Amino acid sequence: MLEIVKKIFKSRLFRLIFSAVLIYFAFKKVDVIQLFKEIRNVPIWFVLVNILLSFFLVALISLRWSLLFFPKIKLKTIWTFTRANFLANFYALFFSTALVGEVAKWIVIDNKYPKIAKTKILGSVLLDRFIGFSVLMLIGFVSLIIGQGRGLVIPDYIFYLFIILTVACVLAYVVIYFFDITKILPKFTFLHKFDVAFDVLKGKNKKQIIKCLLVSVLSEFCWLWQVWFVGWKFGLNINFLSILVFVPIIAVILLLPISVGGFGAREQLYLFFFSQAGSSNESILLMSAFLGILGVANSLFGGVLLFFDEKTRKKIKN
Repeated sequence: MLEIVKKIFKSRLFRLIFSAVLIYFAFKKVDVIQLFKEIRNVPIWFVLVNILLSFFLVALISLRWSLLFFPKIKLKTIWTFTRANFLANFYALFFSTALVGEVAKWIVIDNKYPKIAKTKILGSVLLDRFIGFSVLMLIGFVSLIIGQGRGLVIPDYIFYLFIILTVACVLAYVVIYFFDITKILPKFTFLHKFDVAFDVLKGKNKKQIIKCLLVSVLSEFCWLWQVWFVGWKFGLNINFLSILVFVPIIAVILLLPISVGGFGAREQLYLFFFSQAGSSNESILLMSAFLGILGVANSLFGGVLLFFDEKTRKKIKN
């Protein structure tokens, strides 16, 4: 019985239905037709600025990832890693698991740099994700402390969750910087096959990790500023501190595979957190819907790149 329940909750159909239900309850109290008219009437300059900013953010994330391989980066290198991330975003849009997207990233890098061990690529993907996540946790945790002092209502369980996650991230960096993890982990026999993956944690690469952290700080603040910018355009009565507090919380919750592409869950979370700042439901949903559409457009660009990349397409299919 338990296995059946697990299969239901993990199924794409359940997530589609759940997303539809969440979207219905989020939009039922607003004039949906008027809402989409507002989105359709958004100035072209605003759309283009956000598209370019989204592409810039993908390029920054790609720069961070590539720094784990190369101390000096060329534009061609950044473009290769950027293309890999766009393809990953495209596949993640249509599949219930992000694993397909990670496979797409691995294939692109493996095609371009066949001398890099496949397990090292795997290790770099995991470390890159951790760096991005840890910086977001740190920003969120510091902002939560400041936000509580400014009177923002934050549930205690979320505050404690961020304490645990932030401490865990800090401890991970302590292990990386003060211990030779390449000598500790391989002692576990089942990890021997991944010895090469630990190369990204060796002493010579620790300076690269610092560079990755700096790039990640820049990318996270640019992303958070974009959210504030979109909210400002749609009339949200929120300051940047509210964005720094609530968006990391929403991002962490959306890591749970409870809806398709975050649709429905994102709208409900935006309403729950940003309504306390005095913004109207219409403005909050306009911001959320626009950011969702922007994310889909960003992912679909990966499909355009894939259309002209027959070699990668065949490998992923196989």
